[in-house]
Amino acid sequence: MALGEENIKLIFGLKLRQLRTSKKLSQSELSEKSGLSVSYLNEIEKGKKYPKTEKIATLAAALDVPYDRMVSIKLDKQLAPVGEILNSRLLEEIPLELFGIAKGKLIEMISNAPLKVTAFISTISQVANTYKLTQESFYFAMLRSYQEMNENYFEDLEKAAEKFRTEFGLPTTGVIPSETLRNILLDNFGYRVEENDMSDYPELTHIRSVYIEEAKKILVNARMAENQKAFLYAKEIGYQCLEINGERALMTPWPRATSFDHVLNNSRASYFAGALLISSGVLAEQLTDFFTNKKWNGNGLLEMLGAFNSSPEMFMIRLLNVIPKYFGLSGMFFMRYDHKNAENETTLKKQLHLSRSQNPENISLLREHCKTWSQDAIFPNIGTKPKAHCHRFTTESGESFSVMALSRPMKRNKNASLAVMVGFEESNGFQRKVGFAKDESIETTTMVQDERKAKSEAEFLQIQDGMRRLMENEKDAAVGQLTE
Repeated sequence: MALGEENIKLIFGLKLRQLRTSKKLSQSELSEKSGLSVSYLNEIEKGKKYPKTEKIATLAAALDVPYDRMVSIKLDKQLAPVGEILNSRLLEEIPLELFGIAKGKLIEMISNAPLKVTAFISTISQVANTYKLTQESFYFAMLRSYQEMNENYFEDLEKAAEKFRTEFGLPTTGVIPSETLRNILLDNFGYRVEENDMSDYPELTHIRSVYIEEAKKILVNARMAENQKAFLYAKEIGYQCLEINGERALMTPWPRATSFDHVLNNSRASYFAGALLISSGVLAEQLTDFFTNKKWNGNGLLEMLGAFNSSPEMFMIRLLNVIPKYFGLSGMFFMRYDHKNAENETTLKKQLHLSRSQNPENISLLREHCKTWSQDAIFPNIGTKPKAHCHRFTTESGESFSVMALSRPMKRNKNASLAVMVGFEESNGFQRKVGFAKDESIETTTMVQDERKAKSEAEFLQIQDGMRRLMENEKDAAVGQLTE
């Protein structure tokens, strides 16, 4: 077990506290027996100090335990999950300071928990290791929860974009050219902008932009599409307009998120850009007309997309901002799939589910069946321009989901395509407010797990049931197996 100095202090403090309480001694009583002050003992037990050799010997004598037992990092069954969690670095990856949680206090709570709880925590640690839970993935999971709790709509950012649009005389309808936004950055925010086609640097062709903070300069890949440039410049305006002076993305796509502020600031600036380029009120009016159609109208969706200087992905994300707010439809979700044409390989790249109560099994089924739909029906007929699609998915228990998709080839990679999807739970509200909800011509797929996944699920449930029974029995041997 490779424990760092800080964690060794925590472990020693926990062992001292455990030995003291097992002897039914208060800190004051141990202080009298050892000659060490109460405040010093308190610092040790909190993992803030590690005593010198002679003081460890004094404590061992006062507690009537061998010196080697005091200094050994081998843990008994109750503290084993603590050592496992510390060794897994799970607590280093989770930004506890964001929540005002002291690591030592959390470790103390875990060490005092009943055996059932420590077995559960041990399992969390194993899951984190298995699925390589990192600090970065935790930040993005936090962001998704933040978006879900706000129904992915942020009034302050909408108002900030509307105010900016008014102040600079930008239209609420139609296309806002990237050049207009570029000039605002140059003239009003003191930016320096340099566009380069990266032809001399083939290894950098995937980079869209680099921001040099010291010079307030942004390097832009000239090969980007017009709508991508517009979004990039609008996002930079967002950083300035929202006075985001803390951590931010210096490169797109960014190589790594370094803090939750980094992730949140990027999200806020991106939201502002979307709200600036696509007015929520104008989009809501267009959607009202679109939803009156009794039949699915893919051309209508494409016409809405064409009315703004927007990529299909940004447009679909704006639908996820606007529809819950203006139409009261809950349970929406967003997914993006990327496809390598030559390899016929499809990968889920992004997803967001706004329903916190959605059945996880349905989410899993939707992911897999939307992937199959895109691979079998969307990507083989990709064409050269954006296309609109619609599909209905039902479960064996009778739940239904409608999914709209926009697909297009990737401009800078002829071997790749993408499809972005927005889906709806077919609730009573959806049936009332969306005309094509009852369009029977929309192709429908009943979602069924394949046998391999069903077998895997059954095996998982067997393991889960076994763990439940073992923990109910609270046999020391069983808990020892769980925490080794």
